[in-house]
Amino acid sequence: MLEVILVVFVYGLIFHEHFWTVWQKEGVAWILLAVLLVALGNNLIFEHQKKKRLASEMLILEKLTEMVANNPGRHVLLAKNDEFYAISRQVNRLQTKQRSLMRKYEQQNRDYLSLLQSLTSGVIVFDQHKQVVLYNHVAQGILQLGSNAKEQHFYQVFTAAELILATQKVYQTKKDQRFLWQTKDAWYEVQFVYVPLSRHHYSVMCIFNDITEIKQIEVMQREFMANAGHELKTPLTAIQGFSETLLAGALDDKETAYRFVKIISEQSAHLKELIDDISALAKNSGPQELRLEKIALRSFCGQLIAGYTQKIKEKNLTLQLEIPKDFTVRCDKRHLQHIIGNLLQNAIRYNINGGKITLKVNKKLNEWQLFVYNTGQTIKEAKQKRIFERFYRADQSRSNEGSGLGLAIVKESVLALSGRITVESPYQEGTRFILTLPCFLN
Repeated sequence: MLEVILVVFVYGLIFHEHFWTVWQKEGVAWILLAVLLVALGNNLIFEHQKKKRLASEMLILEKLTEMVANNPGRHVLLAKNDEFYAISRQVNRLQTKQRSLMRKYEQQNRDYLSLLQSLTSGVIVFDQHKQVVLYNHVAQGILQLGSNAKEQHFYQVFTAAELILATQKVYQTKKDQRFLWQTKDAWYEVQFVYVPLSRHHYSVMCIFNDITEIKQIEVMQREFMANAGHELKTPLTAIQGFSETLLAGALDDKETAYRFVKIISEQSAHLKELIDDISALAKNSGPQELRLEKIALRSFCGQLIAGYTQKIKEKNLTLQLEIPKDFTVRCDKRHLQHIIGNLLQNAIRYNINGGKITLKVNKKLNEWQLFVYNTGQTIKEAKQKRIFERFYRADQSRSNEGSGLGLAIVKESVLALSGRITVESPYQEGTRFILTLPCFLN
């Protein structure tokens, strides 16, 4: 309308010479001017509404675009009389719901990653393109991965042929694989799991379970059975041999018979000691409840020493107790008896004739110590780490003495009491064992 009036007005100015005369005489000027102003006002209002409508549309489209991109911003704020007000309310509700779902998803993702990192097993996941999606720090340590191994192919993160072949087989057959894998320092049970995610998407998860300790226990069990069989066989062979000799006629020679019977008695005692030690070791190895009681340590050690009086006299040993009479501890009597008894027996057996044994105590803030010193042979540093192993003897030339389990029993009992034991050799002119145990409170 406004454009038509302007065209007529300009046309009259240019082509009609009486335009101004008619304009002035008929009063058309005011009418046309009024119409022109009204048309101009309507046009301005229309343009304003058009821009406002376009702005509302653009704002809603912008918010919808943000929602599609999973990046919801602030709500759309429109006046109630805006024709898009109802739509903006719906968009705002969707935006709020999307934001809530995104927060929930992010929290679940954090929980999942935290759980993955807390696992003691190594985990690494590959996508259908055979690239790394995620892994935890245990797998990173096992495979010696860099700081960012994501998106690397499996043949870049796996260097062992067994792992590469197993991964290829899973991708080809889409079936799980499980096998044992040995590295230089460890054993792992490796499990490859095919994980279907949708019709056309899947992942392959590789799990490393460290079974090194289990393998070590299996080796120790085999060695223990072999050593136990050998140790039991030695006295039994002697008993059987001398018994058969006696039955074959040696009984008639009293001197020979006495010597053979004495050997049989000694070997029987050795066999009993070995069986008792194996039994004690078996009892100490499993979980057990401590029976704590108040023990006067000097009196307790004195009773144990009384059982070795004859052996102490035979070797002319001097025994010194540097333990106050009023020194008491709370401890499990059975475990403490195993510890001190075996340390005493060890000090007597490997001491020199006319040597010395000293038991000394020391009290600290939250623990107490017992030092067992003997003037016997020293233990080389290389052998000190192994003397607490089962059936290990630092002096192989004296393998017929003891069961070879005494210090192993000591170690098991010390661990059961949450303590520790160390050895210093040479110490002065011999060897010193240092027992450290906690002060159990009432």
